[in-house]
Amino acid sequence: MFEKLPDLIDPVHCAEHNMRFQARVNQSAMKRLLDQVRQSNGEVEVDIVFSRHPQLKTPQFELSVKTDLVLECQRTLEAFVYPVDRQTQGVYVSVMSMAEDLDEDIEVYEMPEGKVSLLELVEDEVLLAIPMVPRQEGEMLSWQDEAFEEVELSPADDNPFAKLQDLKK
Repeated sequence: MFEKLPDLIDPVHCAEHNMRFQARVNQSAMKRLLDQVRQSNGEVEVDIVFSRHPQLKTPQFELSVKTDLVLECQRTLEAFVYPVDRQTQGVYVSVMSMAEDLDEDIEVYEMPEGKVSLLELVEDEVLLAIPMVPRQEGEMLSWQDEAFEEVELSPADDNPFAKLQDLKK
């Protein structure tokens, strides 16, 4: 088991040798992630296995990332822990038309001219796991419950803003 994720790898070389990388990466090393989390003191467990795609004969990988992110709840503005446990498959192709017959759940990447950053690949997966609107499950603000109980709209009301005037009083 590797203790450190290599910075750059050649996907063709890794696929030819069926290489596997297992490592722990500090969240603070992922610069784009820093803008999305409230704290970045955790680690990301990474497990990536390279092989050749049986049909296309191009490099493919299976990636697993696990971590706990500290996000800000958009309802309460408090920090909460959001667990991430993602598995994804990807394939490198020289021409995008090669990937037309692949399953929809396989990510398609254009074959790079040089080496690939594993850290960026892992960071992409962690970023994709973050919800568009982070919310702590089960948390509702008490004022929301009260406001919804008080307002009763009926289709007979001519003016939809009449209830708002009642609430204002």
